[in-house]
Amino acid sequence: MNTAKTAFTKRQFLGLLATASAASLSPKLLASNTHAHHRASYSKELVAAAEECVSTGQACKAHIYKTLQADDLSLTECLLQVRNTITICNALVEVLTNGSTRDKALAQVCADICADCRDECKKHASTHPICKTMAESCDASIKACLKYIG
Repeated sequence: MNTAKTAFTKRQFLGLLATASAASLSPKLLASNTHAHHRASYSKELVAAAEECVSTGQACKAHIYKTLQADDLSLTECLLQVRNTITICNALVEVLTNGSTRDKALAQVCADICADCRDECKKHASTHPICKTMAESCDASIKACLKYIG
């Protein structure tokens, strides 16, 4: 038996399996499916807003870490708020794309946490541009959540 050929076949199989798993879990791929019976039933607008909030939050968090390294503790509360926002927005995307019946309840919690983050960001928006950007991203998520809740 040729073990090199068998190992290569196993690698191919594992690669295909990993790719198929990733594709089946990707909200963006699910949302782009145009077959009527595969059409996503969740709010693509809300998913996009939450994903944008996560992305902006990551940039904000990186900025906060740099200020903390410079012994500037003025953004300590911001760090707590942005970490909560990143966490809840990630959770909301998962719940929405998984079709949970608790989606609207979590969207309300997300709106509340994003409001806390936005309010904290506004305190620093004049001196830290990323804070202004994060506040705007939180506002977009809040609006999308409230629209989704109805």
